[in-house]
Amino acid sequence: MRRNFYWILAVCLALSTQLFSQGKTSGTISGTVTDPSGAVLEGAQITITNVATGDVRAATSNPTGEFQVPELPIGSYHVRVRHAGFKESVVTGVELHVDSTATVNATLQLGNTTEEVTVEASTIQVQTDSAALGEVVEGDQVRNLPLNSRNFVALTQLAPGVAAARTFNAVGKGLAGGVDFAVNGNSMTNNLFLVDGANNNDVGSNRTILLYPSLESIAEFKMVRNSYGPEYGQAGGAVINIATKGGTNQWHGSVFYSGRNDKLNA
Repeated sequence: MRRNFYWILAVCLALSTQLFSQGKTSGTISGTVTDPSGAVLEGAQITITNVATGDVRAATSNPTGEFQVPELPIGSYHVRVRHAGFKESVVTGVELHVDSTATVNATLQLGNTTEEVTVEASTIQVQTDSAALGEVVEGDQVRNLPLNSRNFVALTQLAPGVAAARTFNAVGKGLAGGVDFAVNGNSMTNNLFLVDGANNNDVGSNRTILLYPSLESIAEFKMVRNSYGPEYGQAGGAVINIATKGGTNQWHGSVFYSGRNDKLNA
């Protein structure tokens, strides 16, 4: 009985490790704090605020002036940097996407801490912390681009290196449809679909997915095509990482009606 218990425990641990090793749907904000001469500042207080929810995360710059705040939900952020003897620096409009890192470097100006210098974050950043190649499809694109059968899978065909098989069907869903496409010459069954970090592949056929999220529920998704990190297991082709919407401090919602009736014909 004891031997069986250890076997069961080992299986449970293996399964839990597999679950938590799936890809990230969050982002990271990192940067370096310096003074006007370019010297790094240790002990700067960094406050990161989610604009939509008001959630606040704090960090402190290390001896090399660097800071990093991981596991942040996708969205827009304000970053405040304070240090004694310097004006407070505020960077607004820092956008985080699925599995991305936003770099916010702050150069503090000499002055009173009650003074504030506000700058707008750059909308275009070069990803320097990873060699992964991929594209983010934002929620507005998912909802507003014309899609037959309102199936988000059709948007995966817009990425470079994607080749659809003759059996690819973005109209049907489940076994009536299929996600038969190859990326960068890899097998069609080597792609991995994730929804909020959970494996969404149909492991029986491995040619379709289990859940087709409503377009209204998709915040955005990222299609990583090459050189992704070890946090993504089970994939040799592309990783389609979907993040669903979360709540904010404002009431919001959407309604969609689909109907076909000859009485409505022009």
